[in-house]
Amino acid sequence: MPGDANDRRFPTPPDSLAHSGPARLTAAAKRTGPEEPTPQAETKSPAKSDAHKGEKASDTAKAKQSETPGEKAADDTPGKDEDRCDPKKHLIDFELRLRLCQSGLELQITETSEIFGNLTGGLRQSALYAGLTDLNLRIDLRRSLHWRSEIYARAYQIHGRGLTANNIGNLDTISNIEAARTTRLNELWYEQHFDYWRLRVGEQTIGNEFLNPESARLFINGAFGWPTLPSVDLPSGGPGFPLGTPAVRVRVDPQDGLTLFLGLFNGDPTGAGVGGSQLRDASGTAFRTNDGAFVIGQVRYNPGDSDKNGAYGFGGWWNSERFRDLHLDTGGVSLASLFSNGQPRQHNNDFSLFAFVHQPLPLGDADPAWAMFARAMGAPGDRNLISLYLDGGLTYKGPFGRAEDELGVAIAYSRIGNAARAFDADIVRFTGQFHPIRSGEAVIELSYRVQLTGWWQLQPDFQYVFNPAGGVANPNAPGRRVGDAAIFGLRTAITF
Repeated sequence: MPGDANDRRFPTPPDSLAHSGPARLTAAAKRTGPEEPTPQAETKSPAKSDAHKGEKASDTAKAKQSETPGEKAADDTPGKDEDRCDPKKHLIDFELRLRLCQSGLELQITETSEIFGNLTGGLRQSALYAGLTDLNLRIDLRRSLHWRSEIYARAYQIHGRGLTANNIGNLDTISNIEAARTTRLNELWYEQHFDYWRLRVGEQTIGNEFLNPESARLFINGAFGWPTLPSVDLPSGGPGFPLGTPAVRVRVDPQDGLTLFLGLFNGDPTGAGVGGSQLRDASGTAFRTNDGAFVIGQVRYNPGDSDKNGAYGFGGWWNSERFRDLHLDTGGVSLASLFSNGQPRQHNNDFSLFAFVHQPLPLGDADPAWAMFARAMGAPGDRNLISLYLDGGLTYKGPFGRAEDELGVAIAYSRIGNAARAFDADIVRFTGQFHPIRSGEAVIELSYRVQLTGWWQLQPDFQYVFNPAGGVANPNAPGRRVGDAAIFGLRTAITF
């Protein structure tokens, strides 16, 4: 995300409260601080059964074609040369590269460039350029040493500016590649495959294993990758794009169609400090391990291990860090009151529960072209800016007779927690001044990805943001909220 989660929790209070509790609280929040994009595919263990041994080529192909640049993490399928080593999927191809890939050494560079502009709303209107150079290296030791393990490394060069941070100030990051401009390490891990389970250790992100239904990967808004609730509520935004952190992840495939995930991550990828979280560890090499624990677990079920049957999942996460109350101080007085001591009440941890579904919609005997997804998650409203998050969408593969193109529409809604809304109401009650009471933010996205060649994609995109940041005051227009934003953009992605 472009800024810290805590930077978004508290609105700027009226001038009359400049020396009261809320003002001190706002300053403290800016000192502590968290796009997509979002740079997330899920496959089965290679040893459980014949179905697992196959490690479906179709899963791999779909992951490669549908991953969003900011959030696509390493695909877990280690054994299919047909897709990973296909020369048609790279602009630059030569014999040595093909031989290395077939031997287990894969090097890939993808350049994603985009221009997005808001014609209406936000804090200002303009068009901005953003780009992401994604360099990743995978070493599959099974192909060369017959050892069931792999090594993966990934780095980003992030350039340009994004609309969320510079023009709109909303919660659902407009682009899943929007982040602080820097060159940084994102992932560096080792994974060992056992009979029907896998152990991964090293610098990791959430990737495509948690909370990532396949049909959501078409969309550019960062909310449809690492969702807005954890990216705003967790310290530093949690282990989502562009931040990795030391972690241990276990994956178990106890039977065909059933997959269990459990991850233990460092609790705050960049730690507390001055400035934006992404700049506190601009290179991604801090490898912090002393910031508490972030634990996430998920159960995923894909009936029959078939792409046609969809996938269903549920789970939850827990963070051991301390979290500020967004309404009351340590004495139980509203932080908006002149009698507040300005010290927010502390909560010892944070947690969330979630569920998701990805459902292909078959028509007749043909492979399904239509698919839908939906996700829901909630978190305590006393310590989290966002207490409820919902999204869903519909996609169509092969419009206009173009088999590899994809068209879709999706919507996301983020509800402001009850404590933050009570804080807003108290500011109005105690001061009598104009101060919006935040409610929630919604975004709708319509996107069409054109597969020009195996290595080149073009994606026109439209988004509309309702009630940016839940309905905050516009500092450029006293007495008014930040206006709804209509956004048009064009993205291109080339794999070298």
